[in-house]
Amino acid sequence: MADLGEKLDEIEGLADKRFSMGGLRFTPTQLGMAVAAIGSLLGTLYGGFVMYQKVEELASLDIGAYQAQMEQTSNKIDTQSKLLQSIEQNLRDTKQLTYDIEKRTNDRVIYFEGKLDQFEKKVEKTKSDLEDRIQEALNNPLAN
Repeated sequence: MADLGEKLDEIEGLADKRFSMGGLRFTPTQLGMAVAAIGSLLGTLYGGFVMYQKVEELASLDIGAYQAQMEQTSNKIDTQSKLLQSIEQNLRDTKQLTYDIEKRTNDRVIYFEGKLDQFEKKVEKTKSDLEDRIQEALNNPLAN
Protein backbone atom coordinates (compact mmCIF):
# COMPACT_ATOMS: atom_id res chain seq x y z
CA MET A 1 0.00 0.00 0.00
CA ALA A 2 1.40 3.32 -1.01
CA ASP A 3 1.67 6.32 1.24
CA LEU A 4 -1.11 8.92 0.83
CA GLY A 5 1.48 11.67 0.51
CA GLU A 6 3.14 9.86 -2.37
CA LYS A 7 -0.20 9.37 -4.11
CA LEU A 8 -0.99 13.07 -3.73
CA ASP A 9 2.40 13.92 -5.18
CA GLU A 10 1.59 11.71 -8.14
CA ILE A 11 -1.46 13.76 -9.02
CA GLU A 12 -0.31 16.07 -11.72
CA GLY A 13 0.46 19.58 -10.52
CA LEU A 14 -1.01 19.21 -7.03
CA ALA A 15 2.31 19.63 -5.26
CA ASP A 16 2.92 22.86 -7.12
CA LYS A 17 -0.41 24.51 -6.15
CA ARG A 18 0.86 27.43 -4.15
CA PHE A 19 -0.24 31.01 -4.00
CA SER A 20 2.07 33.97 -3.96
CA MET A 21 1.22 37.02 -1.93
CA GLY A 22 3.54 39.86 -1.08
CA GLY A 23 6.52 37.79 -2.07
CA LEU A 24 5.48 34.85 0.11
CA ARG A 25 4.28 31.49 -1.16
CA PHE A 26 1.39 29.71 0.63
CA THR A 27 -0.25 26.35 0.18
CA PRO A 28 -4.06 26.22 0.45
CA THR A 29 -3.75 24.66 3.92
CA GLN A 30 -1.42 27.41 5.12
CA LEU A 31 -3.79 30.00 3.74
CA GLY A 32 -6.75 28.39 5.54
CA MET A 33 -4.81 28.30 8.80
CA ALA A 34 -3.88 31.96 8.36
CA VAL A 35 -7.55 32.92 7.80
CA ALA A 36 -8.57 30.91 10.90
CA ALA A 37 -5.84 32.55 12.99
CA ILE A 38 -6.81 36.03 11.81
CA GLY A 39 -10.50 35.27 12.53
CA SER A 40 -9.66 34.03 16.03
CA LEU A 41 -7.53 37.10 16.67
CA LEU A 42 -10.30 39.45 15.47
CA GLY A 43 -12.88 37.57 17.59
CA THR A 44 -10.67 37.87 20.64
CA LEU A 45 -10.17 41.58 20.04
CA TYR A 46 -13.93 42.10 19.62
CA GLY A 47 -14.64 40.16 22.83
CA GLY A 48 -12.07 42.24 24.69
CA PHE A 49 -13.64 45.44 23.33
CA VAL A 50 -17.14 44.37 24.46
CA MET A 51 -15.78 43.41 27.88
CA TYR A 52 -14.07 46.81 28.13
CA GLN A 53 -17.38 48.52 27.34
CA LYS A 54 -19.14 46.53 30.09
CA VAL A 55 -16.43 47.38 32.62
CA GLU A 56 -16.67 51.06 31.69
CA GLU A 57 -20.45 50.89 32.04
CA LEU A 58 -20.14 49.36 35.51
CA ALA A 59 -17.50 51.91 36.50
CA SER A 60 -19.79 54.77 35.52
CA LEU A 61 -22.69 53.60 37.72
CA ASP A 62 -23.80 56.00 40.43
CA ILE A 63 -23.26 53.83 43.49
CA GLY A 64 -24.30 56.68 45.79
CA ALA A 65 -27.83 56.61 44.40
CA TYR A 66 -28.06 52.86 44.98
CA GLN A 67 -26.68 53.28 48.47
CA ALA A 68 -29.19 56.05 49.24
CA GLN A 69 -32.02 53.88 47.95
CA MET A 70 -30.81 50.96 50.08
CA GLU A 71 -30.66 53.21 53.16
CA GLN A 72 -34.17 54.46 52.44
CA THR A 73 -35.40 50.89 52.14
CA SER A 74 -33.60 49.99 55.36
CA ASN A 75 -35.26 52.94 57.13
CA LYS A 76 -38.66 51.85 55.86
CA ILE A 77 -38.04 48.33 57.13
CA ASP A 78 -36.98 49.70 60.54
CA THR A 79 -40.11 51.87 60.68
CA GLN A 80 -42.33 48.93 59.77
CA SER A 81 -40.59 46.80 62.39
CA LYS A 82 -41.18 49.42 65.09
CA LEU A 83 -44.80 49.76 64.02
CA LEU A 84 -45.24 46.00 64.17
CA GLN A 85 -43.72 45.88 67.66
CA SER A 86 -46.06 48.67 68.76
CA ILE A 87 -49.07 46.80 67.37
CA GLU A 88 -47.94 43.60 69.10
CA GLN A 89 -47.60 45.46 72.42
CA ASN A 90 -51.04 47.03 71.99
CA LEU A 91 -52.52 43.61 71.30
CA ARG A 92 -50.85 42.19 74.42
CA ASP A 93 -52.14 45.11 76.50
CA THR A 94 -55.65 44.71 75.07
CA LYS A 95 -55.56 40.98 75.74
CA GLN A 96 -54.49 41.59 79.37
CA LEU A 97 -57.17 44.26 79.80
CA THR A 98 -59.81 41.91 78.40
CA TYR A 99 -58.63 39.16 80.74
CA ASP A 100 -58.78 41.54 83.73
CA ILE A 101 -62.31 42.69 82.80
CA GLU A 102 -63.44 39.10 82.37
CA LYS A 103 -61.96 38.15 85.76
CA ARG A 104 -63.65 41.07 87.54
CA THR A 105 -66.95 40.29 85.84
CA ASN A 106 -66.70 36.62 86.83
CA ASP A 107 -65.84 37.63 90.42
CA ARG A 108 -68.89 39.91 90.56
CA VAL A 109 -71.15 37.23 89.08
CA ILE A 110 -69.91 34.76 91.69
CA TYR A 111 -70.42 37.37 94.43
CA PHE A 112 -73.98 38.13 93.33
CA GLU A 113 -74.77 34.45 92.91
CA GLY A 114 -73.72 33.94 96.55
CA LYS A 115 -75.85 36.88 97.63
CA LEU A 116 -78.78 35.52 95.61
CA ASP A 117 -78.38 32.10 97.24
CA GLN A 118 -78.41 33.73 100.69
CA PHE A 119 -81.50 35.74 99.75
CA GLU A 120 -83.25 32.64 98.47
CA LYS A 121 -82.43 30.83 101.74
CA LYS A 122 -83.84 33.76 103.75
CA VAL A 123 -86.96 33.80 101.56
CA GLU A 124 -87.38 30.03 102.04
CA LYS A 125 -86.87 30.39 105.81
CA THR A 126 -89.29 33.30 105.97
CA LYS A 127 -91.80 31.35 103.89
CA SER A 128 -91.37 28.31 106.12
CA ASP A 129 -91.75 30.43 109.28
CA LEU A 130 -94.79 32.15 107.83
CA GLU A 131 -96.38 28.84 106.85
CA ASP A 132 -95.70 27.46 110.33
CA ARG A 133 -97.34 30.52 111.92
CA ILE A 134 -100.30 30.30 109.58
CA GLN A 135 -100.68 26.61 110.39
CA GLU A 136 -100.37 27.31 114.09
CA ALA A 137 -102.94 30.07 113.82
CA LEU A 138 -105.29 27.78 111.94
CA ASN A 139 -104.82 25.02 114.47
CA ASN A 140 -105.50 27.22 117.47
CA PRO A 141 -107.35 30.36 116.38
CA LEU A 142 -107.94 31.56 119.97
CA ALA A 143 -104.30 31.42 121.08
CA ASN A 144 -103.30 34.53 119.23
